[in-house]
Amino acid sequence: MIEALSTLCGQLVQAGVLPPAFVHLFMARALIAAVVVGGVFGLLSPLVQARRLAFFSAALGQSAMVGVAVGVFLGEPIEAPWAGLFGVTTLSALWLVFARRRLGLSADTLVGVFLAISLAVGLTALVLVTRRFNIHQVEAVLFGSPLTVSDADLGVLMLVSVVVVAVVAASTRPLLLDALDPGLAAAARLRTGWWEYVFVAVLACAVVVALRVVGALLVEALVVIPAATARLLSSSWRRVTALSAVLGVVGGVAGVVVSAASLVPAGAAIVLCLGAAFVVAGLWSVLRGGRR
Repeated sequence: MIEALSTLCGQLVQAGVLPPAFVHLFMARALIAAVVVGGVFGLLSPLVQARRLAFFSAALGQSAMVGVAVGVFLGEPIEAPWAGLFGVTTLSALWLVFARRRLGLSADTLVGVFLAISLAVGLTALVLVTRRFNIHQVEAVLFGSPLTVSDADLGVLMLVSVVVVAVVAASTRPLLLDALDPGLAAAARLRTGWWEYVFVAVLACAVVVALRVVGALLVEALVVIPAATARLLSSSWRRVTALSAVLGVVGGVAGVVVSAASLVPAGAAIVLCLGAAFVVAGLWSVLRGGRR
């Protein structure tokens, strides 16, 4: 598939449709990674916003530095410490939900405290484990780049995307009903607490794979912008979810193309393209009368 896509990109380069950089094989990997991550977060975005977990996802991204340190400590290569990343990020997500339910603190306060501590702990742990300050590894976690995605990374992306689609399909009804009317969800005897733990665990895994594409500092944009843009264009939940997924994919592809044609980093270009779509949708909403 990668070779076929690379051949197609080469033909489009010769036709003048794509920038010259697309003759390289790694650009085909970057396109696939951007499509998968954009689609996954586009699908997650409406439910994340309904549950008010956007800031939560940013905190999970910051905890990735601790995951890198744990992975290196366990003997994983520093370029792909998947076990450490998935383990630490998932446990952090489950702990945040548990603490919010038991400590009585507001979600924004709890996440803010975790956000402030996790990055400092991660940097310190990484230095202690590697015995040196590796600025390039820090940049890889904070900013990411789809241009560095390997075949193994694509395999992980595909696996996570399948799990995300399955969990979102199963958990949308109880989690959405609990967000809109907790009393009705309780009366229907839906296991909303259990589904919330499952959903945040899957969200944590999605955040981990997104780090390879946009990095920890920009991952929140993938959670917020697609659904926010879709809500400006439609009020139907199904349409918002479909539009959000499409916007995520289109934004990912457009970002890679913009990055290849300029000096803008790919992760930032993806977010800029999604932001441009939000601005256009906002203007369209205003011109057609807007909403209250």
